[in-house]
Amino acid sequence: MIKFDAEDRSAATARYGERYREFGYSPKALGWWGGRQDLRFAVLTSQYDFAGKHVLDVGCGFGDLNLTLRDRTDNYRYTGIDLSAEFIAEAHKRYGSPDVQFAVAEFLEAVFVEPFDYIVESGIFNHRYVRNDNYEVIDACIGKALANCRDGLAFDFNSHTRPNQQPNIFFADPARILAMAQRHSSNVLLRHDYMPYEFTLFVWKDDSFLDEEKVYSRYKMVHGYVPQKT
Repeated sequence: MIKFDAEDRSAATARYGERYREFGYSPKALGWWGGRQDLRFAVLTSQYDFAGKHVLDVGCGFGDLNLTLRDRTDNYRYTGIDLSAEFIAEAHKRYGSPDVQFAVAEFLEAVFVEPFDYIVESGIFNHRYVRNDNYEVIDACIGKALANCRDGLAFDFNSHTRPNQQPNIFFADPARILAMAQRHSSNVLLRHDYMPYEFTLFVWKDDSFLDEEKVYSRYKMVHGYVPQKT
């Protein structure tokens, strides 16, 4: 299993600490500019029913994903992890409860005692690493997420379709990310339809189907689809 290099981890922690001290409780402290956090969270949660489910939010920042989850259901469990102790303290103050827990942790190093239903992340792949290869980290995170969840994952990315790319920011190739995901499951969705230079990947663990129908079992169950007989 690939490890997140200590130099990259230290740089990320220092960067977020500086932003938090400058901006306080704000998406700008997380590296998001120009708003649209609500849109990112709406897309990130668009494919799953979270009622009665346990969600792991990787790189949770201030835990604001809870605002979107609360709009959808009042019956969910949430665990948020982040490298920044400042972010985790702020998140716990704002959202902490018996069903909403936070911890300072690095995803690839963390050991989970039980699987989650869904694992989501927003923004953790946006920084170009110095020591690690970004695609290797992404592939490792997809693999670990699927090994530690029951149903599926949702990860978002900056898209390499953006012109004038900043050298310190990582812009992922959607086709490469899609191919990477399909090595883990054939039941995937990539949404590049909500902002021009960002996209979200969804991967379901269950990619089973009956050969004679060619329809995913999960899709039939969720959408009540009954294939027509010919």
